[in-house]
Amino acid sequence: MTDTGTCSNAVFNCKAGNYCPTNSSTVVNCLSCSEDMIYGQSCYCEDSKPIYNCQECAGNRCSKCLSQTFLQNDRCLDCPPYCDTCADTNSCITCTEGYEKNPQTGICELFCKSEDECLSIGEEFGEPATSMAQTCIPNCLVCFTTTTCEFCNPSGFISTLTGQCTSKCVNIQNGNYCDNGTAKPCDENLTTECKCGRADFCASCNQAGTQCKKCLPHMKFNKTGECDGCEDGFALEISQCIPCTDENCNVCPSKKNICTACKNNFMVQNGKCEKQCTTIANCTASQICDKICKTCTGNCATCKDAVDTCMTCKSGFILENQKCAACPSDCANCDGDKNDCKICKEGFFAKDKICNTCDGNTTEKCKCGNAANCATCDSSEIGKCGNCITDYKKADDGTCSACADGYLMVEMACKKCQQTCATCSQSIVKCTSCIDSHTMSINQTCEKNCTGELEDGNVCTAEVIVECGGNDQITACKCKDAANCLKCHSSDNKKCESCMTGYKFVNQQCDSCIDGYTAVGKLCFPQDDTLSTNLSGGAVAGIVIAVLIVVGGVAGGAFWYMKKSKVNQEIEKQNFSRQ
Repeated sequence: MTDTGTCSNAVFNCKAGNYCPTNSSTVVNCLSCSEDMIYGQSCYCEDSKPIYNCQECAGNRCSKCLSQTFLQNDRCLDCPPYCDTCADTNSCITCTEGYEKNPQTGICELFCKSEDECLSIGEEFGEPATSMAQTCIPNCLVCFTTTTCEFCNPSGFISTLTGQCTSKCVNIQNGNYCDNGTAKPCDENLTTECKCGRADFCASCNQAGTQCKKCLPHMKFNKTGECDGCEDGFALEISQCIPCTDENCNVCPSKKNICTACKNNFMVQNGKCEKQCTTIANCTASQICDKICKTCTGNCATCKDAVDTCMTCKSGFILENQKCAACPSDCANCDGDKNDCKICKEGFFAKDKICNTCDGNTTEKCKCGNAANCATCDSSEIGKCGNCITDYKKADDGTCSACADGYLMVEMACKKCQQTCATCSQSIVKCTSCIDSHTMSINQTCEKNCTGELEDGNVCTAEVIVECGGNDQITACKCKDAANCLKCHSSDNKKCESCMTGYKFVNQQCDSCIDGYTAVGKLCFPQDDTLSTNLSGGAVAGIVIAVLIVVGGVAGGAFWYMKKSKVNQEIEKQNFSRQ
């Protein structure tokens, strides 16, 4: 005999694949996990390690939870109240007997099968569309919706044409109607039936005031001259004719949603108008042809021969023996394999074929509607990110489409800039701003600053302080508050003698760009269609900050390609001649 282990309410020695059938202090043998388990019991997925409300295991992990719970991160969490199966803590799939899911809220509410049963609850009703017990409007004794009344309290109220309860008039005369307790002559604006003797449904009276001269809207006269019943396409409800719910219905005499005669090419089936057919071509993809077009059931997307013989399934279900079985509760699409989720539900991400909660996640792409690159979802608005995965930053509209500072979009993915770049553009090795203690070079690399303080007329080259103007100079010269100088003015170190490539020399300053260069902040960049689109997150801000650092006297400066020694000397001569 297989050793299943022993247990009690204080002993937890069951073997893997078994559960404890008792909640008493008496030690008993453990039993194999099965469909007979009830809420509160726990299957052991490892020896001596129960998982509360787990019903089946896959290896050392729970794969199926008991009724009234759902699986999340190897745990079985409670469904909402009165719910037998659910996808999460907020919405229910099937309800406990006696309750039914409210389609608006997704939670289980009290269910009543008949008008008598609903009325026995108190001033509540069973709405035909939802069968939920809800409260009638004030002063109403019988109702079937939350907004209209079938029978008002006769002690002091009558029904209006729109199904409301209004105060009754005392001793109302023929030719008048009652408007909230006040009698008024019948006219086109009447709110209750016009009193015409004992006649019903009158809009106006004959000269004697004893019969209808005109019926209420969409009412019709019968052979005896009384207003009796509605025109085709309307149902008599609460003293008024209401259009039939089904657009293909010709006659719905007593209830707007129950049809007794349909338009051409449609046939009455269980009170509804179903399209007649001779071949499947007359029906939609989710129907079969059986004299009428019948819609597939049992979560079938398409079916064949019978409405419950599935060919394909709706999203969230998988085909098993021509039936549609539900995917795991956190999986939206497990097409092909119930244990291999293709698309997770909102707030989960797929990894190792299962869906994992996004809570605390930073690296995996979470399912948040159609939003991309989310690490977590926004708890207050569906379809938006709470936080972005590493490498992306969140925009004001809740999306994560731009790269974070220090990253660049390369082939639709954010790649980290070269190590010394704070931001980069066009490629991950082309810096647009530098990390601390580094300065931009004409090669768009970030060079390490010299340890000593730069004086005016000097520049840092290969971590050595040298005089500006050398052939190996690749960073801007230190010239007091002047920026972008190739060399300082010989008689005034606050001014430039010549500019870095790309800058216009005006009044011994290098603050504007020459033709073919674009200003970004106070720096000049060669015009390039890819520059603005390929700047990494924070690049422009980083560039402006870099300029401010230079202006403030910290070693560093602008960049871009200098001409070789001979060309630089020619520039110096030209600039000097303008003075």
